[in-house]
Amino acid sequence: MQPGPLQDPCAPATRPVSQWERALLAEWFAGTTRTGVDAIAAAYVSERGRDDPRLRNKIVIAGRHKAEVTYLIHGPLGESGWILTSGETGEELGRFPTLRDALGVIRPHRPAFHPSSIISQPEEPLASTTSQR
Repeated sequence: MQPGPLQDPCAPATRPVSQWERALLAEWFAGTTRTGVDAIAAAYVSERGRDDPRLRNKIVIAGRHKAEVTYLIHGPLGESGWILTSGETGEELGRFPTLRDALGVIRPHRPAFHPSSIISQPEEPLASTTSQR
């Protein structure tokens, strides 16, 4: 497959990010912090026409500032795995069988905090199967 008109012809072709993979990225991002040393300011799939063509179909992870590309993750066309690279140097940091594994190297997954999901309800004992008469 040839690169699209906006894609860098020297860059390896990347496969599109599926809706399921986007949902996984959103879930991972929701579990990250936005401030501090381990901050993740943004996580998105680069696909807009005005985005850098070299980032097309890649997952962009920005550290403490949205404009700073800290990591890139992409799936090579024709392969099922994922490649994690440094956004600053372009150095390959690893190859992973799943997107979850690649994201876990950047920050381990922590479930997002949902206050409505932790409303405590008193535990009631199970009803006895014998009658007390």
